[in-house]
Amino acid sequence: MNASDKHPTPCARHRFKVAVAKADFDFHALGVDVSKPTGRQLLEAGGFVPPEQHLIFQVLDDGTLEERRLDEPVELREEKEERFIVFRSDRSFRVEIGERRFEWGAAELRGSVAKRMVDADPDCTGVWLVRPGEPDLFIADTGVVKLSGTGVEKLRIGPVFPLCIEGKEFKWLEPTIVAEQIAELGGWDPSLGVQEVDLVTNEARTLKPKEVVHLKSTKAFAKKIGWRRG
Repeated sequence: MNASDKHPTPCARHRFKVAVAKADFDFHALGVDVSKPTGRQLLEAGGFVPPEQHLIFQVLDDGTLEERRLDEPVELREEKEERFIVFRSDRSFRVEIGERRFEWGAAELRGSVAKRMVDADPDCTGVWLVRPGEPDLFIADTGVVKLSGTGVEKLRIGPVFPLCIEGKEFKWLEPTIVAEQIAELGGWDPSLGVQEVDLVTNEARTLKPKEVVHLKSTKAFAKKIGWRRG
């Protein structure tokens, strides 16, 4: 295992609190005694060596990322934990999520990470790649957006609608769905019928053919209402 693959070790005796993460936003505590460490010192303290093969970005108060040079001092505050994202890379990219522009240290950005960057609800929001002149492309949580080195890719965040069909979770991109679409998602022939079930009381009713169901973009809705064949 390379040193850059190891997580920094928390240490309560240090004066300043720092949290570092890779592109997965899985932060780990790192204690620092110097009030103005350089980017190089932070990388070395976190085990990201050699520093020349890494980029380090500070997470600002508004959530955006700002790259710190290896020789650039970073002012730390005793009362606040500063967060940093580290990439094993030699170049940075830019991406716009909603109305906010971010620097990024990798050529790809996962859908789930894009939502975390703007504090979007992980269950009830989705990510779309904006494509001028054609429909926007939905990016699943495990999907990736390729970032070009010249332009700025634009992503938008919008609601998705969690569904519970026979105990399995699905995400639907529209605020309505018809009975036949529920059956297709669940994997059975629509001729078998669809029942809407109150998951709290277990009361059920059979949907009519082509009946439109209005959905809500909340996790609570998916926990209360479900569907099954019948």
